[in-house]
Amino acid sequence: MHPPLKINFFVQFVHEQGTYFRFHNLARALRAAGEDVTVYGCDNNWRSKARIETRDEVPYVITNSVPGSRFIFPANNPINEIRRGFSHYPACDIAHLFQPFLSGRLAWRRTKARRHFFDWDDLWGGGLFSESARSLRGRHNQWITEGLEHSLPAKADHTTTCSGFLARLAQERGARETTVIPNGYWPALLMDRAEARARLGLRADALYVGFMGRTCNELTWCVEALAKNMEHHSSLRFAVCGAPTDAFAHVPEPIRSRIDHLGQLPSQMIPQFAAALDLGLLPLEKTPFNESRFPVKLAEYLGAGAPVLCSQVGEIALLTQGLQGVISAGSTKKAWLEAFSQTIKVAGDGRLTSPETGAVETIFGWGGIGKRLIDVYRASL
Repeated sequence: MHPPLKINFFVQFVHEQGTYFRFHNLARALRAAGEDVTVYGCDNNWRSKARIETRDEVPYVITNSVPGSRFIFPANNPINEIRRGFSHYPACDIAHLFQPFLSGRLAWRRTKARRHFFDWDDLWGGGLFSESARSLRGRHNQWITEGLEHSLPAKADHTTTCSGFLARLAQERGARETTVIPNGYWPALLMDRAEARARLGLRADALYVGFMGRTCNELTWCVEALAKNMEHHSSLRFAVCGAPTDAFAHVPEPIRSRIDHLGQLPSQMIPQFAAALDLGLLPLEKTPFNESRFPVKLAEYLGAGAPVLCSQVGEIALLTQGLQGVISAGSTKKAWLEAFSQTIKVAGDGRLTSPETGAVETIFGWGGIGKRLIDVYRASL
């Protein structure tokens, strides 16, 4: 029986968006396994107060950002880095920094730890930053982030990523050890589809396809698929959550009338949204950014019992190979739209195969993912 590991997570923000759902759920999983985890983060709202919170039994020690976010992104503000860096942090077994931003770097580096880990879950340079920013604020953010993407893998004892793509890139940049840790979901009792729709205000008798999340470069694929198929399927509707409020402002009214935009749902309602769907949509253009990442929505769809129409791009192509409930949609927009049309015909006849929850939990359950990370930590020591 091992004594608990003392683990410090250093994160760049504490609001529920993007990588929050990675570090927070990893911290939950580690705490549930008996490890001693504390998250050290920064509230990007400079009007907030420094504080200590407990979220899902995970302690958070939160500083507030300095004023000036209009001019410098809080996560890459050097004053935030210095303020956080010269605060006191207890010695630990593992100091784990999340994301290639400035705010938490010095605190992570100065903390006395047996091993320093860096987690890289998105490609920014050549990915999210696909071209040079125009504003001075944007150029500063891009310059700092891309520089840290190049330097941090070599400064860490071990780099964790969410994809083999980023693991290989980290190795090219001097990473000593790398491990791929995917994103997952928390298994729960499956919700009845009719109940989920009633709670969300969706139509009981519709054929619902759905998309969740803020990364929506391919959202136009979903709208185009709806437009091409709605005349042949009178009950077909498209449910969306997490997209910007104006995402469908320029969509013609006949198509927009088939879209249920639910806005920003709280995280505890995401399983309800997924359970309400006949088919989850995960379109991914084959780009360096999509090759680098692992969208958490895949596990949420499958874990709620919804089949997924999924592009075969990046790490997802490896982990979903042969997995029941995943319909392969190639790696191009043309292939995805063709697969959508074929799949909707099957869905309309009630012949889609549902995911096998046991297999999904084995691959994507946060509890199991957390135990894999613990094994990596202990092996590094």
